[in-house]
Amino acid sequence: MQPLVFRFGSYRLLPAARELWNGDTLVALPPRAFSCLVMLVEQRERAVGREELIGALWPRGHASDVQLGQLILQCRRAIDDDGQSQHAIRTVAGFGYRWIAPTEVEHPFGAAAEAAANAAAAPTTGVPAPVPEAQAASQSTSAAPPAPTDGGRRRAVRYAGAALAIAALIVAASWFARRPAPEAAIAADRIVVLPVASDDVDEPWIRLGGMDLVGDRLRRSGIAVVPSDATVSMLRSLGVAPAAAPDEAQLAGLRRMAGAAALVRTTLARSGDAWLATASAAADVGPPLLGRYQDVSPVAALRGAADRLSAVLGHVPAAPADAGGSSETLQRARAAMLANEPTAARAILLADPALVRDEPRLRQHLAEVDIRSGRFEDARAALDALLAETQGEVSVFRAEVLAARATVAIRTGAFSDAGRYASEGIELHADDDDAILVGRLHLTRGVSRISMQDYSGALVDNGIAREEFQRAGDIASVARVDGNLGALENLRGHPALAVPYLESAIAQFQSLGVIQEQISNLQNLFVSLRQQLLNAQALAAIDRAWAMRERMVNPDSLLSVRMFRVQGLLRVGRHGEAAGLLDDPANDRTPADPIENDRIRLLRAELAWDRGQPAEALGLLEAVPEDEAASADNDVVRAAVAVLRSRLEQAIGTPVTPPGAGEAAVAGPERSHPRVPLRGLAAANRAWTAGHLDQAERTYQSALSLADAQGVAETTAAIVADYTRFLLAAGRVREAAAIAGRVALWAEQDYGCALTRLRLAHAQGRIDAWRAALDQARALAGERTIPAELAVAPDGGSLAGTRSGER
Repeated sequence: MQPLVFRFGSYRLLPAARELWNGDTLVALPPRAFSCLVMLVEQRERAVGREELIGALWPRGHASDVQLGQLILQCRRAIDDDGQSQHAIRTVAGFGYRWIAPTEVEHPFGAAAEAAANAAAAPTTGVPAPVPEAQAASQSTSAAPPAPTDGGRRRAVRYAGAALAIAALIVAASWFARRPAPEAAIAADRIVVLPVASDDVDEPWIRLGGMDLVGDRLRRSGIAVVPSDATVSMLRSLGVAPAAAPDEAQLAGLRRMAGAAALVRTTLARSGDAWLATASAAADVGPPLLGRYQDVSPVAALRGAADRLSAVLGHVPAAPADAGGSSETLQRARAAMLANEPTAARAILLADPALVRDEPRLRQHLAEVDIRSGRFEDARAALDALLAETQGEVSVFRAEVLAARATVAIRTGAFSDAGRYASEGIELHADDDDAILVGRLHLTRGVSRISMQDYSGALVDNGIAREEFQRAGDIASVARVDGNLGALENLRGHPALAVPYLESAIAQFQSLGVIQEQISNLQNLFVSLRQQLLNAQALAAIDRAWAMRERMVNPDSLLSVRMFRVQGLLRVGRHGEAAGLLDDPANDRTPADPIENDRIRLLRAELAWDRGQPAEALGLLEAVPEDEAASADNDVVRAAVAVLRSRLEQAIGTPVTPPGAGEAAVAGPERSHPRVPLRGLAAANRAWTAGHLDQAERTYQSALSLADAQGVAETTAAIVADYTRFLLAAGRVREAAAIAGRVALWAEQDYGCALTRLRLAHAQGRIDAWRAALDQARALAGERTIPAELAVAPDGGSLAGTRSGER
């Protein structure tokens, strides 16, 4: 039988009451951390393995070692332990953890009380009864909705005596006798809450604010609910007017888009001096399930109806959230934000006296509005002040502030700071009762780690975030994670793995009607396909983004898409269209990201090089640096600049010192960037131009070896092209054939690979192979010119109609 009290040092642990005391002070501990502490103490005679802990503490037994480590950190902090001293929780290397603190067991209320308390806290109990419907209709209109603490998981068993405990058990048993059988309930895998239907024209906030409140209450009871902003976006994409009710066809489309098992319709109507709220959940089959509640406050009525519906669906209503200020004010402000009216939301928040008195919470809400409005400096100042005031606190409030501050850091390019803020928030809130907050923290840290090139850490964070958002039913955030994972696979050199993630994210954002995130993921899809030398498919992807240009409000986004499309056009030899886009006066504006200026110069230089103007191309690159950029994505641009400049130097026969490269780059020392072997290619080309042939060959081999390890077709093809030319220039045709053979399969889809194949066939003197290679190169050339010397047959003949010039 479970003991009632464990004593260790100055601490008392009461498992049945789910309380941890340090002397006379109650220690706050998240539910999962508390359960972990109890499990270790109860099993103190042995070490508990990681897998056992994860299986017991996480639903479905899915969690990472990182999550478990964070949970142990919470436990240690609560009892003044740490990873260095380990005076209470010892790490068992390669296995798990063990409780080692001297521990006493007490039964302060006697055996009878202990038996009753154990019975009341048994797993078969857990849903304190909501007020029955008949009683709800007759009760006072000021009655509050039922509020069991934290979904029943934090039941505080009060030991006033065995009789009281047994009475509580009888009440719980009677509720379970009345409660609908679980089989009869709607499968609440994912629910969409519709805007609230209300005829009260004096309260327009109810439609969206009430929807958000009902959805939040259902979500807090453990039901996966599609976020309100995603629901609003889907309804908009289905053609539902802002103040209109969707028809049945639109509702069917909404359910398909959201992958939802049920729709929740909520009505709110005045009944005398009170409000009557009815929340109804309906699936494809079976009667709808209802939850009703009446109160003088519309917010309390909606909350009560949502809590009753969650109970009918087989879930435990959540404890009331202490958000500070008036709940109605917060829902009004939330409704304004859902309607994309941040100025109105700010005014609503500032007009609430109760919220003004709770100044820290007000400042937090205002900062969130500033983030939504793009006022990042204002948000940064407010959040920094809140963090300074709450330094040392262990609270959900501080975790929320940290999540907001990390978002500001991401939006302003301070990726290292974002990771630091998110990491502290994760430590404070490692328990995943609030899946949205935990997911947001991990997602933000994942973005930070991608930018800082910590790809393994980014994979872990994005994986955790995706699981949390899926659990919460937040399909828009799941799509954001998928987009991040696609971008991450691109940066890791796995473009083929990136495609399914990106296509999934694009499809989801398209269904939600979210334009900007569709465009961002289409750009990443373009990169994935381009890296696989699927040039026609890549151009088709960026053309989809280009088709939405009229709906882009951010000029930087429009510039970025324009440059991606130029790149796609150059890859298929459509020079005229590319030149038209490059000549657009809008390109001359100063972009937020200076790397875009380098990208524009690079593309202009590539076009000049394609047109047989190497001197002009080299001049266009004169001001572009080659030193490594802070982010891997930007450094790819710098590496491409280095390769093109090295080829141009060969064409004009004069090495040029590039900005940021110094004399070492001219001398062509052997160097290779760990993630961008193109830098090694540029070094090899420069060594060749300078006459350092042995050094050049070693560098080509090193770059090719790195490219082979990464497996990116685009990079391998670029290195093979120049290495083949190097070997053929030395008369080493057999060795060149071995190198060129690596790209033979891509010669039917990529002009550069077709040109390498043509160059080799010409050097080998094989007429049939040369003719076939020339035909293939011409089919892919578009407006590009084929080198004149390759158009002359190996026996001295020529092929009529071949343009001269060389890229």
